Amino acid sequence: MTDTATQISPTSSAPRWDDLDVLTHWLQALKEAVSSRDGGAIADLFQDDATARDLLVTEWDFRNAVGREELSGFFLTDDTSAVDSLTPRPVNRLFPGQENGRRTLGAFLKFTTGRGAGEGYVRLVEGPDGAWTASSLALSLSSLDSHPERVGERRPDGRTHGPILDRVGWAEQLDHEFTREDPTVVVLGAGHNGLMLAARLRSLGIRSLIVERNQRVGDNWRKRYSTLALHTPIVSDQLPYIPFPPTWTRFTPKDKLADFLECYATLLDLPVWTGTTASNVHHDQAQGRWLLDVVRPDGSRRSLNVKHLVFATGMNGEPAMPDLPGADEFLGTVMHAVDYRGHQPWIGKRAVVVGAGVSGHDLSQDLAEHGVDVTMIQRSPTYVMNTSSFHAVMHANHVAGTYTADEADLVNATIPFGDLPRFGPGQVAAAKAMDKELLERLAAAGFELSDGPDGQGVLGLIFGHNTTGYYYNAGASELIADGTIGLRHGSVTGLDRDGVVLDDGSTVPADLVVMAVGYRGPGTAAREVLGEEIADQLGEFAAVGPDREYGRLFRRSGIEGLWFMISLGIDSGRFYSKLLALQIAAAEAGEL
Repeated sequence: MTDTATQISPTSSAPRWDDLDVLTHWLQALKEAVSSRDGGAIADLFQDDATARDLLVTEWDFRNAVGREELSGFFLTDDTSAVDSLTPRPVNRLFPGQENGRRTLGAFLKFTTGRGAGEGYVRLVEGPDGAWTASSLALSLSSLDSHPERVGERRPDGRTHGPILDRVGWAEQLDHEFTREDPTVVVLGAGHNGLMLAARLRSLGIRSLIVERNQRVGDNWRKRYSTLALHTPIVSDQLPYIPFPPTWTRFTPKDKLADFLECYATLLDLPVWTGTTASNVHHDQAQGRWLLDVVRPDGSRRSLNVKHLVFATGMNGEPAMPDLPGADEFLGTVMHAVDYRGHQPWIGKRAVVVGAGVSGHDLSQDLAEHGVDVTMIQRSPTYVMNTSSFHAVMHANHVAGTYTADEADLVNATIPFGDLPRFGPGQVAAAKAMDKELLERLAAAGFELSDGPDGQGVLGLIFGHNTTGYYYNAGASELIADGTIGLRHGSVTGLDRDGVVLDDGSTVPADLVVMAVGYRGPGTAAREVLGEEIADQLGEFAAVGPDREYGRLFRRSGIEGLWFMISLGIDSGRFYSKLLALQIAAAEAGEL
């Protein structure tokens, strides 16, 4: 979801005299074809397998097209104002390059619509005949005239200079307890998604309250084992408005991230009620509002009446803990990976980690690096790539240094989610070439490797099958290859007094068994809070659907005022939190 499929390696040199001319002529041809409603002429401006996305530009939804046939009618909407006003943004942000011996040209665009302003990105490729056609295009709404973003010259004063009778202090103005009126939006969850959305809403002048069940913002990271850190590159992990300082670690340790999220909420004046849960949630259709009770840490209860309810509760639902026969006989400790707090109690003992995905590898590495005798149980083949390859192949637009984080987000957004798997084989081939030695060592150690469904790697797993089964190697693979982490294959059928029983009848001795077997989907949290009736209406809302978009995430859910701000990574959350905030603002302006 966060990664671009077509990895572009443009140069950042100043545009040559003909680059702007190429772009201008292509844009003019598109405008003329759309104005004359000539589907054939539109199609001729794109490559056979080109992609295009419209993110809240011509209608309040996400639209996409793949291939010239779909593209021929993609722009023939009632509102063509965005295409009419397309211009380079600005002209010195052109990115000439080379791919397969052909010249390419990337460009960021700007446009206006009747509701606000937008930005876009187009990538052109020169054909053998010298004609330029687009391989990808994205147009995204970036601002609303009704709710201009309160940044720069529009920022809050903090204190109005001059004499003011009965002056009210800043904390009183913020009114984080909402003593005067209820918030407009309640956001459930103070993880990175909830905080980014609340920050965007505040910048648009919309009051929101974040409800967080943990005692502190960041506790969902803070409570986990001590050596945990993000695997993603730092440039992909920036939050809007407050970037990480240049002295920040290359990979963010879990406690630093927890503290940063807590500071983020404080510095951006985001109201967060921690140690608080929501209950009695229901939708009043007559009012078009959400009614809910929130229970504070002291047991006090507050009833709220709000227009919008947002779930930012994460992609992982409840732990998928199996009911293991013989658990009552086992003399050791068994837990789910979510409950693992670190290696210290298990030094000098034997551990079995069931599962060979990200969590299984990370926990096995933590245990092995501290002298614990650990064995990993691999139930099925795993797709593996080094973190360095993961960055180079799947985060290329962020790490290359060519684009800002926001620009890289837009480039990545040119490919609809459901079309990403077809680019997987190229990524797999590139990563396997980089990781050849490691993969050979893993295979020699008996570790079962996969290329993902149809050879599509991570893109096929996540966006094609809505599943997992991969690992970005941060050191565990070397420990498996050299035997420090033991390896067994098979399915766990239960436990006996001594350890884990496999489907071949053998027992793997253990003092600790960690079930790194995944989680239920985010629908479990929605069902728990909203009840069966609404949950049944939502169905499977967090999976890529037939329209190639990500279900009901970041867009209207089909139930008035109910939204889902759930993403796989900070980078996608950064991008789509803005689009969700704009939709809520549009609803408040009566435009949605």
